[in-house]
Amino acid sequence: MITVGGFNTSIDKAMVTDALAPGAVNRVRDVRASPGGKGVHVALAVATLGEPVSLVGLVDAAHRRAFADGLGGRGVHFDAVDGPGGLRTCLAIHDRGGRVTEVLEPGPETDEPTRQALRARFLARAARSSVAVLSGSLPPGFPDGEYGALVAALRDAPVRVLVDASGALLAQAAGERPFLIKPNRDEAEALAGAAIEGPAAATKVARTLLARGPGTVVLSLGDAGAVAVADGYAAHARVGLEKTLNTVGSGDCLLGGVAVGLSRGLPLDEVLRLGVACGAANAMHAETGRFEKGTVEALLPRVQLTRL
Repeated sequence: MITVGGFNTSIDKAMVTDALAPGAVNRVRDVRASPGGKGVHVALAVATLGEPVSLVGLVDAAHRRAFADGLGGRGVHFDAVDGPGGLRTCLAIHDRGGRVTEVLEPGPETDEPTRQALRARFLARAARSSVAVLSGSLPPGFPDGEYGALVAALRDAPVRVLVDASGALLAQAAGERPFLIKPNRDEAEALAGAAIEGPAAATKVARTLLARGPGTVVLSLGDAGAVAVADGYAAHARVGLEKTLNTVGSGDCLLGGVAVGLSRGLPLDEVLRLGVACGAANAMHAETGRFEKGTVEALLPRVQLTRL
């Protein structure tokens, strides 16, 4: 079992426009809405690969049935906690030039009973899982040390905790020695205070982050793949794609693949390969945070892995 803490769930809206013009009226088409948030994307990736997964996150009365049906129909058990306000909406606006502009709401202000319920549900499920994932931002009201506190609370449990966050939330979690952290290029640059201009530089930054406490660092690099660094190990993996449709959520799908690889006991080379194949498969799919298992299976033999 894999448990995902994606507390700050959202309604993801994707829409298409010919050109996005700030300060002007923009008309859109092909509007799609679906359960979203980074944790949702991770959990859906896990379920697509055929592994049992539970997601702990917020819900409101207006979207309870849509989330239960939408996620349950894709193999995700949604352990929903009723929040004090409505869910946030995250917009992804695709223009004719292939650019994607994201507009992300912060989420509802949480009260202490809601925060305690999310913590308790996550810890109870994570303690019975092989892998637990803490993914994305937190709704307002949570402290910056929240992920770190949850990592520390699971230290004596037989579970590997993975963290994907940014800023102070990630920095404090890393110091509590999670099994793995997965920053993207921007998050890693901000945390390490160094620029990343390729796999070699990414590996150097990942080693810097490794010294902060986590057991493994997987640093995602967009279409350049990802690097993974652990004690005595460093590798870069990527797969070339002729065409991409939507890269939003690819880092989340990469993390979902990594979680599945670890749960299956694969060696780190194969964990990284699977993660990169899942991220690339998402980029080939029009929907955010979605891919087909068959696409991953077709991409896996094409993933190039180089030890560094």
